[in-house]
Amino acid sequence: MNPVDAVFTLAFWGITIPLLGWALLTIGAVLYARSTRQEVQALRGPLPRVPSVSVLVPAHNEAEVIEATVRALHAQTYPDLEILVIDDASTDDTPAILARLAGELPRLRVLNVPPGQGGKGKSRTLNLGLPHARGEVIAVYDADNTPEPDALHLLVAALLADPKLAAVNGKVRTRNRDASLLTRFIALEFMYFQWLYQGGRWQLRRLSTLMGTNYVIWHRYLTALGGFDEASLVDDTEMSFRLMQAGYGIRWVPFAVTWEQEPDTYPVWFRQRMRWSKGNFYVTFKYLPLALSHPYPLGLELLYLVLNFLVFFPSLLMSTAVLVLGLLGVAHVTLPGPFTALWVLSYLLFVGQMWLVVTLEDRRLSNYLLGPLSYFTYAQLFIPVSLGALRSYLGDALRGRQGTWVKTPRKKENA
Repeated sequence: MNPVDAVFTLAFWGITIPLLGWALLTIGAVLYARSTRQEVQALRGPLPRVPSVSVLVPAHNEAEVIEATVRALHAQTYPDLEILVIDDASTDDTPAILARLAGELPRLRVLNVPPGQGGKGKSRTLNLGLPHARGEVIAVYDADNTPEPDALHLLVAALLADPKLAAVNGKVRTRNRDASLLTRFIALEFMYFQWLYQGGRWQLRRLSTLMGTNYVIWHRYLTALGGFDEASLVDDTEMSFRLMQAGYGIRWVPFAVTWEQEPDTYPVWFRQRMRWSKGNFYVTFKYLPLALSHPYPLGLELLYLVLNFLVFFPSLLMSTAVLVLGLLGVAHVTLPGPFTALWVLSYLLFVGQMWLVVTLEDRRLSNYLLGPLSYFTYAQLFIPVSLGALRSYLGDALRGRQGTWVKTPRKKENA
């Protein structure tokens, strides 16, 4: 087998195998969507009891978005609620805005991290706020989130409905979807990820993971687990693995919705996704030994990370390289067999999954058009992200350094 044939074969199976797995998750997502439409009506009713809730909002230089977030949280219909904004040594107008809001909104408390002790990442900031939280349930929201008024009620209702659950995560949608072509792709990506990997996995395997915002978790479980891992750049994924390891359940529900601001330029998006990818590599290598001895659920969850970052995206790179070499007339695939037809079928499978998700969530014509285009454009952007994150993670590991938190800057939005 010549080198081009070998690369093509690896790329073909590296793309096809994950797509087949995701096709099963798509079926699960459709079934889950049907079941939750019936469930949400019951969950909107009176709660069997009303546990106190403390909302933790880590904030570092969030002057552009923090007021809208605090006001959206303060407007929640949930009755027994306190909002704790942990101001992580902000150097912009965030402290002044929070001081003004604290004098106006009775549910709000502000915790100030002194200069010199802040800027060490979201996990560290959450851990600083946790001892001050009075609630039986902890909710976490990022500083750019504006949850819908009933979001917390529905999250707590879903948590109370199943005693096996430690946490419930809601849906995240893109508030600035129309800011750029990039944000439209991000909105599509979030729909795809949440319905397949959260809804589909829950329907088929009773598995889900935290997403970093718009979730509730029993305070006692966070305390028992020692809080968040401050060495991790992805507090949500790492905590999810620890909860699974301890035998606790996590569920994703699509009816508790928050809206958040996404990066509208490539450099900001790239830095954000590099941080997420490095964090996922950290989680992968941290839990790999344990996952090998516990194939379910840890091994299965780790397989998802491996398929995404170490199989699918490198396979996209190899597939693109083979295509370019063929178009330039430098080298061609010589393998016999209907590989072109199979590749087209794989692509159509990807498009079909995208369209099903769009049908479940946001049926705008632009989403149906962006779905087929995303494979050749947006998905390819993850190739440099994955390669760069792996290189950076291994470099830090060899030097004994901890990953550096890179904050995503916000933008002022039109009211």
